[in-house]
Amino acid sequence: MRFLSPGWLAGLTAAAGVLSMILILDLTEYPFYVPRVLIFSYLLYHQDIAGSVLVIAIALGAWLPRTRSGVLDFVGWLSRHPWTVAAATFAGLCAAVFAAGHNHALAGDEHLALFQSRVFAAGHLTGRFPPELVFRLVPDFYQWRWLIASEQTGEVASMYWPGFSLLLAPFSLIGAPWACNPLLASLSLVLIAKLAARLSGQPHAGGWAMLFALGSPGFIGMAISYFSMTAHLFMNALFAWLLLERTRRRLFAAGVVGSLALVLNNPVPHTLFALPWIVSVARGPDGRRDFLRLAAGYAPLALLLGLGWWLFLRTLQGATPMALYPSEDDPFHRLGNLLWALSLEFWKVFTLSDWRLGSRLLEQVRLWSWAVPGLPLLALAGWWLSRNVAEARLLGWSLACTLVGYLPVAFDQGSGWGARYVHPAWSALPVLASLAVVRARADLQFYAARVAVLSLLFANALRLFQIELFMDDQLSLRPPFEKGARQIVFINANPVNYAQDFLQNDPYLRSPVIFMMSRGLGRDYDEIIRRRYPGARLVYDQPNGQVWRLD
Repeated sequence: MRFLSPGWLAGLTAAAGVLSMILILDLTEYPFYVPRVLIFSYLLYHQDIAGSVLVIAIALGAWLPRTRSGVLDFVGWLSRHPWTVAAATFAGLCAAVFAAGHNHALAGDEHLALFQSRVFAAGHLTGRFPPELVFRLVPDFYQWRWLIASEQTGEVASMYWPGFSLLLAPFSLIGAPWACNPLLASLSLVLIAKLAARLSGQPHAGGWAMLFALGSPGFIGMAISYFSMTAHLFMNALFAWLLLERTRRRLFAAGVVGSLALVLNNPVPHTLFALPWIVSVARGPDGRRDFLRLAAGYAPLALLLGLGWWLFLRTLQGATPMALYPSEDDPFHRLGNLLWALSLEFWKVFTLSDWRLGSRLLEQVRLWSWAVPGLPLLALAGWWLSRNVAEARLLGWSLACTLVGYLPVAFDQGSGWGARYVHPAWSALPVLASLAVVRARADLQFYAARVAVLSLLFANALRLFQIELFMDDQLSLRPPFEKGARQIVFINANPVNYAQDFLQNDPYLRSPVIFMMSRGLGRDYDEIIRRRYPGARLVYDQPNGQVWRLD
C-alpha cells in the first residue's frame, strides 16, 4: 500500500488531525460556549483540539529525523518481556488512578458498578438504605432508571447486568477496587501481544502491539476509570485468543468467557465483537457441533446472570409501573407492554439523524486523537495485508461491526476517556497495526517506533494532565467536607454540573460521610437533621449544598 511510507503516513495523520479540529469546531458550534451539561461536546472542545494539535506535532516531528536510533531494540525488549511490561504497567496505572483520576467514579455508570460490587463483597444481592431515606440517598434521575430501590424495604440494586460488579467484588472486599481495571488492562497487554505474535508468525510483533497500546492515551485513560470498557476489552481479546484454535475445550471456554462479557453491563459490546467469530465457527468444517460447544459455554452464565438478574430486579421492583419491568398481573399483558416499550426504545435509539451521525463522527475523532498517531491507518493496512489470515480478518470485522453497530445509536458516549463505545473492540487496532509494521520497510518501522515512543511520553502526559484537571474541576463543585469525619453532605440539584453524580454512598451507609439530595435548608433540617441527628451542626451552606457535622 502506497501510504506505508513515513512521508505518506505523516501527511495523512496530520491531515486527519486538521480535519478533526475542523469537525470539533463545526459540530460544537464555535464560537458559542459549550455548557458542561453537554459533557461529550464539552470534553471534545476542551481536550481534543489540544490533543489533535499534539497528534500532528508528533506525526511530523517523528518524520523529520533521518537517523536510525536504537528504538527498535526497545520493541524487541518488549516482545521478550511481556509479563515484566504488564507488571510495570499495572504499577503505573494504579499510581495514575490516584494522581490523575483521584480514585473517583466520575460518571453514574462507574458508581453503579462500584456500588453493586460492594454489595456483592458483603455477600448480598442488594444494598439497604433506611426506607424513609431512599429518595434522599438515590438521585431523582436515577430512581427506577439506573437504581432499583424498594420504598418498603430500602433494598437497592443496580439495573446494569452484574458481570463487571462481580469482577470488582474481590477488589472491593480488600478495599482496592481501584486495582481492578489496571490489572485487566495489564493482562490485556499480554493478550494483545500473544494475538499479534500468533497472527503474524513473528514474536516481535507482540512488542509492536504492546508499544502501540501503551502509547495510546485511550487505552491508559480508560484503565484508570471505573467504566466496564476495560473489562470488555480484556474479555473480548481473551475470547478471540481462545478461538484461534477450535478444539472442544477452547470452544467451550470461549463460550464461558463470552457469556461473562455478555453480562458485564449490557450485551451489545460483546455481541458486536463476537458476531463475526460466531458466524465463522458456525460455517466451519464441523460447524454445527462447534457452534453447539460454543453455545454450551455461553448458556449457563448468560441464563444465570442475564435472565436471572432480570427476574431478580423484576421481583425487587414490585408494583412500580416501569417500562422494562411492568407490574400487571396478567403475564400476557405484561409481555405485551414489555414488547411495546422495547419497540419504542428501539425506535428512539436506532434511528438516524444528522445530529446522531455527527455524534458518532466525533467519537471517531476521539478514537484517532486518543491513539498513537496514525494507528488506525496502520491497522487498516494490517487488515488488508493479512486478509489471507482468517483470524486477522475476523478481528478486523469485529472492529468494523462495533463501529457500524453504534452508528444509529441516538445518544453520544457522554463522559469517559477516548472512544468509550469502540473500546471493547479496541484491541484490534494495535494487533492489526503490528501486522502491517512487521511487513514494512525499515524506514517505516523506525518511523512507527519513534511515533509510538513520542506518544507514550507526551500524549499520555497531556491526557493524564487533562484528566486530572477535569477531575479537580468537577470535584471542586462538591460541597467541601472532611474525609473521615462523620458528616451529612446535602447536594443541591444541578443537572448542568451533574450534581446528582455526587451522591455516591456505601450500600449500607458504613462510610462516615453520607450524601443526600437537598430539598432546601429548612426541609433538610426539619425532615432529616432534627429527627435523626439532633446534635449535628451546620458547617457549610452555599448554593451547591450544605454540610452538617455529626460529632
